[in-house]
Amino acid sequence: MSSTQKTILMVYAALVAVWPLRLIAVAWLFRQFHYLTLKSPRFLPENQPLVSVVIPAKDEEATLGRCLQSVSDQSYRNLEIVVVDDRSTDRTADIARTLAQVDPRIRVLSIEALPDGWTGKNHAMQEACKHVRGEWLWMLDADTRHHPDALAIVLQYTRSQNAVLTSLMPEQICETFWEKVVHPLQSIVLMRSFSPLAVNNDKKKCGFANGQFILMQRNAFEQVGGYAPVRDRLLEDIALAQKFKDAGLPIRMAIGTEISSTRMYTGLRSLTRGWARILYDGLGRKPLPLIDRIVEPLIFSQTGDLALLVSLGLLITGTAKPFALALLALSLIHQFLKTTLLWKMYRLSSPRTAHYSLFYPLAGLVSAWISFRAIEMCVTGRVTWRGTSYAAPVARAANRPSHSNVKS
Repeated sequence: MSSTQKTILMVYAALVAVWPLRLIAVAWLFRQFHYLTLKSPRFLPENQPLVSVVIPAKDEEATLGRCLQSVSDQSYRNLEIVVVDDRSTDRTADIARTLAQVDPRIRVLSIEALPDGWTGKNHAMQEACKHVRGEWLWMLDADTRHHPDALAIVLQYTRSQNAVLTSLMPEQICETFWEKVVHPLQSIVLMRSFSPLAVNNDKKKCGFANGQFILMQRNAFEQVGGYAPVRDRLLEDIALAQKFKDAGLPIRMAIGTEISSTRMYTGLRSLTRGWARILYDGLGRKPLPLIDRIVEPLIFSQTGDLALLVSLGLLITGTAKPFALALLALSLIHQFLKTTLLWKMYRLSSPRTAHYSLFYPLAGLVSAWISFRAIEMCVTGRVTWRGTSYAAPVARAANRPSHSNVKS
């Protein structure tokens, strides 16, 4: 074995040696996370404070009905439910009004125009908050579904933590092959930047919330100015949570895969577009963190795939057999450690599809492409989402109306 081959093996062995440390770190981190399950305590007193549920919906006819039904079925009954039809062109408003005839707690507001400087969702929720009376605000995406005890569990947890905002990480429902392969990995990428430990530590300045499920105290929401200070952000949830943290307000983040679920995207195209938008805004609209998301996996993860292919190629051709055998052994150890860690991470956000971590080499390629698309957004400063184009630094609607109209 040549000195060059020995050097290659030593460098690669050093990379592989990082993975046991990663496994230990992840096991420790997972034990520190807050988990809300069906065994968690409920808040169901006789005198329940009013909770205002706000569901912004733009062209959500495929999912809104199931979401609204799951909210209507909550064991916590003192609710007012506001659906904000944000310039939908499908049956979203009709579905909401039909359900409102069955449950008088449901109201429908219609947004007819988007003012300059606002993203659609932020404007819809800000307008809704002008029409609600609740002591607590429960903000939901229209593609979510919730166990009947979800609100009672999260409200009890929030009160027990003396927090004013709790964000839940629901189960990510993945149905197509690419969803199962790529979506959990992207959740890992995002969580690397917003550790739940830091978010739940009142002494840390790391703010994060997941807009799919946010429960917050109204007084605290108004204290930070509502959605107006984050009006142009594509990820209003993270930006709003950071406002809470900057104001010294305690927030919490919990894993809630047993009590809430969502299906964010329905295929590879929507998945890549959606996650590029998330990484672009979530990582500060700066290319450097996105470049790191490409380079780091190339060094620590994809090297295992390359080493496996090279070693097998050398063995098949009968070239450099001692080196090839040593490289193969290291690559198999690398693959085992990497897959074990990824299985744990995939299982955290999407328990039913953890075994798709075996397809990580494909997921890594798509993840790199998503990061490249996000970098392109950093360069151009332009994002198109749900039929509206936004330009940095201030979001501007494609139709550029000068005012907003709201109808109930």
